[in-house]
Amino acid sequence: MGPRQLCEEVAASLQETFELTTIGTVKYLLGVEILINKTRKQIVYSQRQYVLEVLKRFHMENCNGSATPEATAPSSVEGPATKEYLPYRELVGALQYLVSASRPDIAHATRHLGKYLACYDHTHYAQAKRVLRYLKATSDYGLVMDVQPGQGVEVCAYSDADYANDPVDRRSISGYVTMLDNNVISYASRKQEINSLSTCEAEYVAMAEATKDLIWLAGLCKELGWKHPVPLLLGDNQGAIALTAKPGKHSKSKHIDNKYHMVRRNVELKLITTQHVGTDAMVADVMTKALGVVKFTQFRTAMKVLPLLSEDSQTAASTAAAPAAAAVRGN
Repeated sequence: MGPRQLCEEVAASLQETFELTTIGTVKYLLGVEILINKTRKQIVYSQRQYVLEVLKRFHMENCNGSATPEATAPSSVEGPATKEYLPYRELVGALQYLVSASRPDIAHATRHLGKYLACYDHTHYAQAKRVLRYLKATSDYGLVMDVQPGQGVEVCAYSDADYANDPVDRRSISGYVTMLDNNVISYASRKQEINSLSTCEAEYVAMAEATKDLIWLAGLCKELGWKHPVPLLLGDNQGAIALTAKPGKHSKSKHIDNKYHMVRRNVELKLITTQHVGTDAMVADVMTKALGVVKFTQFRTAMKVLPLLSEDSQTAASTAAAPAAAAVRGN
């Protein structure tokens, strides 16, 4: 990845020290199928075969599919940890590998399941199998990266939070999706370390998480020689965005830990810029909570998690994906 001359120089330098064999374009790596279409300037990361293997391993190959990976109102009734053997940890581990490589659409569901690795029951196992039913319905989906005509290099991140999401400890969930030219580069769904006192604070903390990834991606682009506008951090909370532009301490924010103010500092240094985006276009919403099928499908398409079988439908969906960065910047 990068300028051809630089790639050739790096390869030549490595050959001076190591014995290398050129075997052509990569097609399969660590369980991830890599489909490259130079004509359409497109790369697709697919784990279709791995999904089918996981379904078979957990005896779900003949199950009915599901439109979403989790219910919007999951069962809150939890029994005592079962003493019966259930392959819960193995299943969650398999899901985590899918999340890490090509399936951001199951990131939130998998994070939620990971909370119960030490104390799970049949309810949790049923929720995990719900994710498998979703994967059965979308086994032919992959993460698409492409170049749209007339599009320059643009770096942006969507940041969102679900305030006091956990009914037990009342901590919030942070989520972000980092993009390069409307292509997903990284993403995360995490429980916050602190108990935020307001929605504004929870969103501000989430923006700090997203900023770290945004600065990293901007630095990577610089190293590769890709020029781009100032990276854009998108949030849907006006109060949190206002905090990024207000120096000093305020009565309702003076308690916020210094490490979260790195957002404000990067804005002051003009290393990033912030902008409001409506909740209906907040792609990172899919990282913070269970969504209904309409919104979930919208944000899944925005992240370019698309079916592989129909090239025409994939091209149309890819062109319409990511409703934000370019359009928002133009507002």
